[in-house]
Amino acid sequence: MTQATDSPTPAIHPNGQMRIKQAAALIGVSPLTLRRWWQAEPPKFIKPSNVNGILLFKNSDILAFIESKHSNKDEV
Repeated sequence: MTQATDSPTPAIHPNGQMRIKQAAALIGVSPLTLRRWWQAEPPKFIKPSNVNGILLFKNSDILAFIESKHSNKDEV
């Protein structure tokens, strides 16, 4: 499993979308972890959209999640 780094978030267009594997790599977890997070009760992560059978996350949701994790880390 990879770990999220302290480096700044790469430039991602907030109106775009990305697949599970890309989102997981950006967050620093496995794709299976993301699946478990959005299927948990209550969900720990936003559920992706199903576009023609392809699960896609909104880039803005991914960026907001990363920012919230970094701000929580700074508060500790």
